[in-house]
Amino acid sequence: MISGGASPNAHQVGWGGQTIPDSQGFRVPWFGRSRGKGGPPPGGRGRRGRGGATALLLKDLSKAGLGFRTVEIFEWLRNLDGSHPLAALCDVYTYTAMISMCIYQQDVDRAMDLANEMRMRKIERNVHTYTALMNVCIKCGNCPLALDTYNHMRQDGAAPNVVTYNTLIDVYGKMGLWEQGIKVLTLMKTEGVEPVLRTYNTLIIACNMCGQPREAMAVYKRMLDEGYSPNATTYNALISAYGKAGQLDKVMEVFQEMVHKGCERSVITYSSLISACEKAGQWELALELFNEMAGEGCVPNTVTFNSLITACAQGAQWEKASEVFEQMQTQGCTPDVVTFTALISSFEKGGQWRRALGAYEQMRLQRCKPDAIVYNAIIDTLWETGVIWAQRKALALFNQAIEDGHFKQQRWDTSSSQRAEVNLHAMTAGVAMLSLYSWLLGMKRRLLGAGRGYLPLQLAIVTDKGKGAKEQGNLVVKEAVSAMLAGWRAPFRPAPENMLFSGMLEATSAAVEDWMLSPDFDAKLFCYFPCADLTPDLASQGVRVDGTADAAAAAAVLDDYDSSKEMAAEMRCRDAFTAILHFERTHCLALQNMGFLYQQRRVELVARVLKFAAQLGLADDYVHDAVLLMDRTMSTSLQVKDDLLELLAVSCLVIAAKQGERSSQLPSNADIEHVTGLQAGLVGQMEWNVRRVLGNDTAAISTLRCLKLYLERMGCNFLAHETVQSLAGSSFALVTESLTDMAFLNCRPSVIAAAVVYAERRGRGIIPFWPSMLAKLSGYQDMSTPELSVAIKAAQRLAARMAASAGPSPPRTPTAPGV
Repeated sequence: MISGGASPNAHQVGWGGQTIPDSQGFRVPWFGRSRGKGGPPPGGRGRRGRGGATALLLKDLSKAGLGFRTVEIFEWLRNLDGSHPLAALCDVYTYTAMISMCIYQQDVDRAMDLANEMRMRKIERNVHTYTALMNVCIKCGNCPLALDTYNHMRQDGAAPNVVTYNTLIDVYGKMGLWEQGIKVLTLMKTEGVEPVLRTYNTLIIACNMCGQPREAMAVYKRMLDEGYSPNATTYNALISAYGKAGQLDKVMEVFQEMVHKGCERSVITYSSLISACEKAGQWELALELFNEMAGEGCVPNTVTFNSLITACAQGAQWEKASEVFEQMQTQGCTPDVVTFTALISSFEKGGQWRRALGAYEQMRLQRCKPDAIVYNAIIDTLWETGVIWAQRKALALFNQAIEDGHFKQQRWDTSSSQRAEVNLHAMTAGVAMLSLYSWLLGMKRRLLGAGRGYLPLQLAIVTDKGKGAKEQGNLVVKEAVSAMLAGWRAPFRPAPENMLFSGMLEATSAAVEDWMLSPDFDAKLFCYFPCADLTPDLASQGVRVDGTADAAAAAAVLDDYDSSKEMAAEMRCRDAFTAILHFERTHCLALQNMGFLYQQRRVELVARVLKFAAQLGLADDYVHDAVLLMDRTMSTSLQVKDDLLELLAVSCLVIAAKQGERSSQLPSNADIEHVTGLQAGLVGQMEWNVRRVLGNDTAAISTLRCLKLYLERMGCNFLAHETVQSLAGSSFALVTESLTDMAFLNCRPSVIAAAVVYAERRGRGIIPFWPSMLAKLSGYQDMSTPELSVAIKAAQRLAARMAASAGPSPPRTPTAPGV
């Protein structure tokens, strides 16, 4: 009826006799808007055939990309006078078609307006109208409105059909109401509406969407019992269900059945398969399926690549994850926030923090906005390295995240409440530490700027919401914060009502002000937070929050960082640790050869070596090397009489010093005789005996040297000696104490040093307790391995004994500058 040629009565019915060519060259009528006064046409008076045909025409025009013509025709029809011969075309079918087409514009308001207009014009709104309206609501993300629409349909007396019920199940699935979705099946039976295969498929998908894979499988069984045969959609949903349930074997069974029955495998199929492999930790199988997918000519999408990168990340295969990411870009598939999150995670697990940082920067360049998950991942990756450079970058990203609206912070400049708190209970370790740092920094800044009396009366640090909370706190953070504040002599204590629950620490503003203005606060700020820097508003005045010259000098060095320095340090430390491992493999101690007498006197001998080295001005490195040489000698067949053991100890000290000092800096024979009371000739003779029994191999890589290597890997070698001492805490003292503890004789030097670092950092509350870069360097990933476990327990025992000791001064710290 509406075609290129005008009807005989075109001038009478408002066509105006005007036609214009469309983009395909056909001539279609031009319909102006608001022709005539447009009284409402009577509802339901048009013949169904004509109204239905008009609706089909409108849909066909829309599918052909002529949506504007669809609107023009509809607007012209709805404005016709009720007496017009074509007014009846604007009926339930036409309105329903226009409501359906609101999906393309994501315009739910327009769809609701059209439905209300039907009611005003007394045009029947049937089941198709309501179902179309529900679909528009779903596509526009307004599921509650879709449910309201269904309820209005029931109130209007319109009987739902199978399509309506399928749509309702979809609504329940997207709203997380899977139980209501299952009840729809019973309701359909009650009302005499027979479910179809799509009904069951939609319900299986809805259960999957709600995280109920077992319910999805139960629906599948019910479907089979009802005599329905699964199709590709069913199999895809079932693969997803088994995958979420962690039943990879069932996933592969379903896939094989799908192949056997000749069902089409789509990108959804393979994405679900790869996702199931990801959840099962089977990254190799995921790669195999990905290659099989390519062989079948199935083009992967972003979801496919995301699942594959995540699978590689789960398997600590950062190289593979990186390759897949490159392939994704080559194939023109745009990465999203999930892609970069998975990629950063893979670099984190592989100890590749610089690559993780590069992925984050690429994400920003591609205008992919990071969310809280990405910021948590990259900040934690950087913080967990323990490398000072990386931790300062983590602080910069933390501040960027705050600017982007993540990680809510206390606004000290505008707060007028009587209480302020920082909540760390649901945060990752790195973000928690930076949140605490930022919170303390804000208080110190306000205190320096406004003076006393401007902080809220009560201050609190929350590390756990308690057993009844939905979000359980990070136990590592809880332990670390308690230890840190205790070591920092902070006034925060468990609240009186929470004495049995230490997840909330409180303090009065007066006590916090005293603490922050004390020298102890400034002295230890950089120790706990190596990222400490100038406060933004006081930087122009040259005032440091921590106030220490060490921290200021450290910040100046760290601000001069470039990646080449970090890469050089990594390579240097890697080569050094390779040499350590070689030494430990080829120079093992034999406790059974040492003899009972030597083991009895060993503590005394170590004490004498410490004393003599101090009097001779020798560095601590030589003390530790000398003790190791002494143990190596006594592990051989050499038998040393009791009265010669002290001579052995002094000769080992001389050998160690000669291997490290220039001849001009070595103590003279006279000095050795004066300090030790032993004749230089006898010392020389014992030195010859030691060299002979060791085959002139007097190499000694002690625990102290391993400790220094660990500190160097964390960036301490670029800092002043005093700053290194601050960051190392009691590590050096613990290593010296370990010389006299027989429990460590069963452990290698690199293991003892690792145990000392772990125990010392844990005792002070320094997260991470065992930095990821040290784990990567040493290969000591699992701190619960037998050798490490023994060493850690011994180190923790020493640390506790040192902390409890009130009388004697702590053991000497190394005299050698730097690391």
